[in-house]
Amino acid sequence: MAGAGYAYDRWEASGSLISGPPVPDDAQSRPLGTPPPGSSDSTDYVFMSTLSRADDTPVAFDPCRPIHVVVNTAQAPIGADRLLAEAMQRVTAATGLVFTVEGETLEPPRAGRPNRDVARYGNRWSPVLVAWTEPSVVPELTGTIAGIGGPVGAPYSDPRDQRWVSGIVYLDGPAIARVIARPNRGWEQGRAIVMHELAHLVGLTHVDSRAELMHAKNDAGILDFGAGDREGLRRLGQGRCFTR
Repeated sequence: MAGAGYAYDRWEASGSLISGPPVPDDAQSRPLGTPPPGSSDSTDYVFMSTLSRADDTPVAFDPCRPIHVVVNTAQAPIGADRLLAEAMQRVTAATGLVFTVEGETLEPPRAGRPNRDVARYGNRWSPVLVAWTEPSVVPELTGTIAGIGGPVGAPYSDPRDQRWVSGIVYLDGPAIARVIARPNRGWEQGRAIVMHELAHLVGLTHVDSRAELMHAKNDAGILDFGAGDREGLRRLGQGRCFTR
């Protein structure tokens, strides 16, 4: 039973009822932003997941709610707040999805982070964790890998009810500090790393085209989203609104 003053996520799925945490106060009944108009002929994008093999609709964040974010600044470089803000602005412009940074957290980066952590964040979906860290803490950040990122989904019974509700972006702070210190477009290169990981967070994965920022190695030095990236992000901004 819902507590007084709370509305809970509820939807029928395959004959069963699934309940989530309370709907946040900043949720709306319509999308908070609007993806760019029109579409591209580019097919150089790949989604993390789609509703089914037969339905290429991507699993996406609810566009009627902000994506809440907390930041662990343990290894943050100088200018980290600005770098993250600029990267988020570009993802918002490409998707219409809205980010809300709540502030700093001591939550450490970890594998298998759950979609809910009631002891730490209360009865809600966990905010996205952006952690400025290093390879000794996150072993995946080795060699030329400066960041990892991805979404976490809500439970569902019917595949049509799939959606992302949380996620992680772990960034190698010392490595990115060296990147942004480069005299020739270092800041733009560092921002592109964060943009790449935020695009993973909202639902894109790697592509083969070297003309796209979502290429795994970005060995062409791409500094902004390409045509395929933008089309994939535009579609990710058209997700279903689950707010009741």
